[in-house]
Amino acid sequence: MPGTARIVTLLTDFGEQDHYVAAMKGVMLSINPNLIFVDITHQIPPQDIQSGAFSIGQAYAYFPGETIHVAVVDPGVGTERKALVVRAGEQFFVAPDNGILSYVLDKEPEARVYEVTADHYFRKPISATFQGRDVFAPVAGWLSRDIHLDQFGAAYEQPVRLAVPRLAKLKGNLIQAAVLAVDRFGNLITNLTPADLPPFGAPGDKGCKLLAAHREITVFRRTFAEGSPGELFVVPGSTGYLEIVIRNGSAAATLSLGPGAMIGVVLS
Repeated sequence: MPGTARIVTLLTDFGEQDHYVAAMKGVMLSINPNLIFVDITHQIPPQDIQSGAFSIGQAYAYFPGETIHVAVVDPGVGTERKALVVRAGEQFFVAPDNGILSYVLDKEPEARVYEVTADHYFRKPISATFQGRDVFAPVAGWLSRDIHLDQFGAAYEQPVRLAVPRLAKLKGNLIQAAVLAVDRFGNLITNLTPADLPPFGAPGDKGCKLLAAHREITVFRRTFAEGSPGELFVVPGSTGYLEIVIRNGSAAATLSLGPGAMIGVVLS
């Protein structure tokens, strides 16, 4: 009997030039032809687990309950790294145990994690270089058929966690922050929130400054359009974090900064 309709999202670093994503979808549809696919992105930079973790951590909460999220950025494919199925909130996740679920697990402390060891759910033979197709896709397909998580393997207490950058208070009125991600527009998404900077208020507030790549940024705006051409400024982004931006330009390219870059904050 075909399975019930379920939403399955996919996030990978596979790009869209090759057949990889289509092959994964084909495997899942062979198990449950009633699946509804949503591509979060396949443009994660190759092997960039940190960027994949940030993206899935930002996207998953907007989906309805019982959605299955398949996240495969897997430079350790074919090695001894584990495969995971996770129940977090009202949703499910299928991913390698390499930290790609770090943001999800931070936000969902009651998540239940299982190591996938029941290989009769895998596609055979298993490729050592394409386990997205042969392990993660079939597991997601069977999960959509209401297979209980404990049927895939035993509970797993210590999944790999990335070192998600945290704010650090330094001497006096100094804070060390970091860039979490860079979006397609070159906006630098930091780990600062508006609540971390008391001066962040009306447009033009200059009660504190950010120090990035030897540049001082003292202008705070509410929208991208309020910035002057060529001006570096800060806006509250849609993720809930503050972003360093340039109107109609790339702050990342201007400052030559990327994920993990340190940013200084001098409070008033």
